Amino acid sequence: MAHINFVEFNSGDVEASAAFYRKVFDWNPQPWGGEDYLIESHEDDTGVDTGFATSEDGQPITVATISVNDIAGYMAKVIVAGGEIVVPRFTIPGVGYGCYFTDTTGMIVGLHESDEEAAIS
Repeated sequence: MAHINFVEFNSGDVEASAAFYRKVFDWNPQPWGGEDYLIESHEDDTGVDTGFATSEDGQPITVATISVNDIAGYMAKVIVAGGEIVVPRFTIPGVGYGCYFTDTTGMIVGLHESDEEAAIS
């Protein structure tokens, strides 16, 4: 079953965002895949991992990511249902594949398919 497995906090200042969550929740976001992307892992606690990224337009936005078993199939379902793919499928080497879509109300949501053998496409 498809479920939310990740939340991404996008802001104009990743370090400022990370510092805020360190102070409030004692989180310790770590670089992942580059210095401009941080991850706060839930490890063995209940919850989902949280990514900190720089938003393209500098405006803050939170994006939930839904885990699916067939990203191409779900991308097609999004389009048939009236949504739009706004960031095409991309590879996260050793992790899997992702994309972003908007639903019919304009809400942006991510999709993720796990594949530890994913390579740079």
